[in-house]
Amino acid sequence: MFDNVPVVNITIELIIRPNSFPAGFSLNSREWLIQQISTSFAMIKRLEDAIPTKYKYSISKEEVENYEKLFREQRIRFTKDGIYDPVMMGVLKRARCSVERTRFECSLGGE
Repeated sequence: MFDNVPVVNITIELIIRPNSFPAGFSLNSREWLIQQISTSFAMIKRLEDAIPTKYKYSISKEEVENYEKLFREQRIRFTKDGIYDPVMMGVLKRARCSVERTRFECSLGGE
């Protein structure tokens, strides 16, 4: 496993029947998710820290940036294709940038 990039990127797709939920459900769900981000990242860090060093491998800063660019391009493509929700993608970008403000994507628009 790499110790300086995520090994797993989790994507969730929630498909609902809007008429079966109260008005504002999607917005409330996003707000709830935002409130859970700090707790979730703390849990992820705790779990990552528990992985023995012998299983970790560092990759260069250049390789990390290449992975981040690749992931960003795919997120943009999926959003344009209607697979990802644009509002949720904004929430997730804010989450990534709140954890690591120096990410190259934090100063870019288009996502």
